[in-house]
Formats: sequence, structure tokens, C-alpha cells
Amino acid sequence: MTPRSTLRMIGAGALGAAVLAAGAFAPKPALADKVADFYKGRDITFLVGFSVGGSYGAYARLVARHMGKYVPGKPNMLTKHLQGGGGSRAANFLYNAAPQDGTHLGFLSDSLAVAQLLFPKKSKYDATKMRYIGGITPVNPVVMINASHKVKTIQDAMKHEVIISCSGRGSQTFIMPKAMKELLGVKFRQVCGYAGSAPQSMAMARGDVAAQSSAWASWKIRHFDDIKSKKIIPLVQVGLKREKDLPDIPLMQDLTTNADDKTILEFLSVGGAVGRSVIAAPGTPMDRVTALRAAIDKTMADPAFLADAKKQRATILPTSGAELDALTKKALATPKNLVQKARNIMKGYAKNCKKDCKRKKKKKKKKSS
Repeated sequence: MTPRSTLRMIGAGALGAAVLAAGAFAPKPALADKVADFYKGRDITFLVGFSVGGSYGAYARLVARHMGKYVPGKPNMLTKHLQGGGGSRAANFLYNAAPQDGTHLGFLSDSLAVAQLLFPKKSKYDATKMRYIGGITPVNPVVMINASHKVKTIQDAMKHEVIISCSGRGSQTFIMPKAMKELLGVKFRQVCGYAGSAPQSMAMARGDVAAQSSAWASWKIRHFDDIKSKKIIPLVQVGLKREKDLPDIPLMQDLTTNADDKTILEFLSVGGAVGRSVIAAPGTPMDRVTALRAAIDKTMADPAFLADAKKQRATILPTSGAELDALTKKALATPKNLVQKARNIMKGYAKNCKKDCKRKKKKKKKKSS
């Protein structure tokens, strides 16, 4: 985070002015006490929009272990998984059903704003009315493929079919490969409906699918040995900037010279910059939002937190909540004609996986009269 510059004043009069200024801008004790009084003895629950075993849950638990001591009132920090719809279930719950008081925060899909425009009927929320608390790290999704496959580069995948997994319609695991298929001519055949990234990795290991799109941070945390031994190899990444670890792996928008297609692909890539982040429900009082933002800032600089992150090979590159709010607003201002084109290419989602798919809801038996 960028520290505030300190204004140096010379002379007694200036010193007096500085004291007055400090009093004017220092946090009001009554305000701090009000937030502390609210959180004392309460729980803050992180709603994780994806299944256990992925990077969303890993980062949520990492932050939960350290952030509580910096929140006024020192509340307990909990995590709860609410997967479904590629993250839309948790987003809809946080927006419409969760208490709007700062006790429920979301580790939601990094494609939150993108999904809002692409799938308005499924996205029963307005991302501009929620407030980001802060980002832990940008995260580029990376398509990895089994090294045994004849496809070794994304250019190869434009010539030979690659079976790739995906979860829900609103997940980057569907959106990004579908965009590359329709706009770049990549021969992806999507198998969708998996209940999160961990089941997709199991399907990839079994050979049910050849490739998977998942966050680079998740790949490093869960499959470091396979990457190191080159059992799986990267084909393409999604984001606004290339991962430092992957300077030679192209971003998907690097693969076209068509101006409109490039703009669409960059719009879809906004999630990479949002990454793993924390967001508050609409209506959360601003004094609590401010306190939570200060708490996550302190957490990101906490030596114990950073040591814990290092053990998990978790990247920490914080982004302020205000910056993420601005990024969301910009994404939602994408020209309507290009959004419509993006919507059109997203048609055709189908749940067609056969193992580790979402359980079907049991139909309630009708009571006999």
C-alpha cells in the first residue's frame, strides 16, 4: 500500500497547526469504539464461492487465521463454502440474503463483474453496490495440459482437439476456454458441471479430460511437484499482465490482432487483476468497511501472515479495496455492443461431466391425500 506522505512544518505556529490538523484527521475514538462494540463477541464469516481444495478456500483460511486481531473488537474469523453456479450462488446469497452488517464477507469469483454482464439472469446482484475490502493477490487463470498429450502449445491446440474441464456457467473455467474457442479458434471441447477445481484436477489425473483452467496461485499451491517435474505444462494464461513465473506463456488477447476481439478478451480478463479478494455485502456501514479495510491492510504486512503464506507458496501482492471498486466500475462500463458479442459467444453451456459432478437434488415425494 502507498504510505501517506508526512508534511513537515517549521516554527511554533506551524507546529500548533499540525497538532490541530492531527486532531481533525485522527480516527475518532467514539467511532472506533462503535465498531469495536459491534464486533466484540461476534463472528465474521468468509463465504467462499467454490469447493474445498481450491485457491479461494486456501486464501480465505489463510486470511481468517490472521485478520481477526486487527479488526476492532477482535471477532472470530470463520470460513464457509457455498459453491455452485461458478460462484454465482455465493454472490447471490451475499447480495440478497446475508446480513448487511459486516459479519459476512465474500471470497467470490474473480469474474464477478464479468459474469454480471454476461449472465444477467443468473447474476442476481450489482457488483457496484458491494464494497471491496481488499485484494490479497492478482491471479491469472492458466490452462494446463497433461504432458502426455500431443498438444504442447496453444498454437497446437488450434490444430488438435483438447478436452478441457469446467465447473459452472459463471466460472472462468467456462468463460475463458469458451472465448478462446469462439474468438481464437482454439479446439477446446468443454466438459462442464464439475463441483470445483479439485474434482477437475482429479478428472485430469484420471485422463477423463486433458486440460484444466485454474488460477496459477492454485496450481502452485496444489500441484507444485507436477509442475516442477513437467507432468503438466502451461498453454495460455488469462489476465491483464503476464505472471512473473510465466513470462513466455501468452495472454489470450496476445493471440489476436482483431481490435474488437482483443477488447472483449481484455474485458473478460479483468478477473485476473481482481484475483483473490474480499468483498462486503451491500449496505454494510461505511465505518465498518473502513475498519475492515484497515484491518486487511495490516494483515497483509503482518510477518506471521507472510510467513504462513510462504509455507503455502501463496503469492501476496495486495490491492486496495478502493482500487478494486474502481476496476469493477470500469469493467461494467464496457461498450454494450461488445458485451452483447461476448454474451453471444457464451451460449451453449451444458452440464455434461460424468464423475464428480454436482449432486442432483432429490425430488420431494408428494404426500398422498
